[in-house]
Amino acid sequence: MSRFDDARLAALMGDLLRILRRRPLDLLPFEKVREELRLRHVVDRGIQEVPLANIVGSLGRAKEFNRAFLPRRDAQRDRWRDVRELAEGLRGFDPVELYKVGEAYFVVDGHHRVSVARSLEAPTIEARVREFVTPVPLGPDDSIESVVLRSGLADFLAATGLVPEDEDEFRVTVPDGYARLLEHVSVHRYYRGLETARDVPWEEAVASWRDAVYRPMIRAIRDSRIMGAFPGRTETDLYLFTMNHLHDLRERYGPEVTPEAAVSSLPWARPAESRLERLRAWWRRAHRASGGSEDEGGASG
Repeated sequence: MSRFDDARLAALMGDLLRILRRRPLDLLPFEKVREELRLRHVVDRGIQEVPLANIVGSLGRAKEFNRAFLPRRDAQRDRWRDVRELAEGLRGFDPVELYKVGEAYFVVDGHHRVSVARSLEAPTIEARVREFVTPVPLGPDDSIESVVLRSGLADFLAATGLVPEDEDEFRVTVPDGYARLLEHVSVHRYYRGLETARDVPWEEAVASWRDAVYRPMIRAIRDSRIMGAFPGRTETDLYLFTMNHLHDLRERYGPEVTPEAAVSSLPWARPAESRLERLRAWWRRAHRASGGSEDEGGASG
């Protein structure tokens, strides 16, 4: 079996493993990323060594290689073999050309060179890098779906002028999350206007929402340690869910209900023993309603 066939087989096996692990199979298409993140400002970073593991996208050829930059098409055989011979020769090959977005890199020129270098298990490759500057974090494990969510984050940050303190602040995983956050800011602005009897500027309302609403709720969520009950979700996802819960509580019990009280009243924030007791109580009520005795069944546990 040739080295190219080895690379094709490795590409197939790698794709199967990524399916099992629910990780992205395909390279990120730069055109789609540029459109979604509205990338405009570019800076020439010159020649540098780039980690091959961070090269996960392509300009115009995203379907020809898998996420590990291994070849998918037999038509690539001759070109791939020629580049492999160059890599193993004394001269080597010229630097590749890459775009950088966040911590992810996209191949502009040199797809086969990157592919061969990956097959040789080289840690880095020499590249001329031009970076598209964006406030939105983008990593080598992101999928195109997550890029679309990053686009929503970019729009939200542009609309509010907010600057995240870390890469997870304000990040959501639900499709309408950023529209809902903007609605929260608008509602907060409205009520601030009623409280102060004046027209509250948008920038002031944004800062007030962040400091008086969003971050206090995030602190309450962190203190409750309930994030472990929501794998794959973010603190801002929980903020949106808990704010709905807080709104319901305040309608029932009044405006004095605090964010901490809202978080602590969530069923996931209660100890396991408390959940078990509620289950047992539910069992007893259901069993009595069906005409059975409380001693029947396994409710005594």
